[in-house]
Amino acid sequence: MMKAAANTFKRNILIGAAVAVAFAFTYKLSTGTGFEEQPVGTAYDKSAWERDGFKVAWTQALEKNSAVDDQQRYEGSKSLKVTYPKGTFGPAENGGQAKLMLPPRQEYYASYRLRFSENFSWGGEHEGGKLPGLAGGDNCSGGQSCDGTNGFSARFMWRKGGKAVLYLYHMDKPHQWGEDIDLRQAGGQEVVFPRGEWVQLAERVKLNTISNGKANADGEVQVWYNGELVLNKKGLRFVSNQNGVDNFYFSTFHGGNTIEWAPQETCWIWYDDIKVSDNQADVM
Repeated sequence: MMKAAANTFKRNILIGAAVAVAFAFTYKLSTGTGFEEQPVGTAYDKSAWERDGFKVAWTQALEKNSAVDDQQRYEGSKSLKVTYPKGTFGPAENGGQAKLMLPPRQEYYASYRLRFSENFSWGGEHEGGKLPGLAGGDNCSGGQSCDGTNGFSARFMWRKGGKAVLYLYHMDKPHQWGEDIDLRQAGGQEVVFPRGEWVQLAERVKLNTISNGKANADGEVQVWYNGELVLNKKGLRFVSNQNGVDNFYFSTFHGGNTIEWAPQETCWIWYDDIKVSDNQADVM
């Protein structure tokens, strides 16, 4: 009888362990915000993001250039209105940034809705500006060389006339700054951001593998625009260390780092329905 009880105990332990392992492999991480929980007028500083459940490494300028708004929204009753003041450039004065931390993973999906104001100025003599995306480690950006140990960033940009591109900092970028990679629809036409209407950007970043301390060229980025696949980029090297995809880089501003990038009038972008997950179905 004691032997039977012992066997039953062992069997229960094995079943419990199997359930735990199955749970570990099926667990999905998902986070996001629709800006519904904060009062209208709330600036999205570090504490506001934290109240929405994010772990925040740092923020920049959003305390003065962002506010919860109920005049424009994709769904629900609110969105986040970000201001890009006339004659300003760079994230200290124009738009703003927040590094929103995630548990490190080899792969994440992220999506959000955005709406450019009807008067949106793409820039001055130079037209272009940053939009949020996934990143990892030290978020290699700002003209840095990405050596595999200082992270990477996979943001978006608007370019001349509102042309949309993936703005990618990776180990093999061809010049000092991030690499512009075109987004193209099924017919081959370039994606161009419209003024005055909501659109959705979604991306998947999958890191490269590492063999004997060296980065293999098997990383991937996919991008969807309004649900349509517009980029499927393979053969990328992001890291040579143990960094994962570990943050959603809410980074948006005109520039560039000189006055030539500044908007010709004060303008806005509204953001809504931010979603980040290791499961595609959660974000699209």
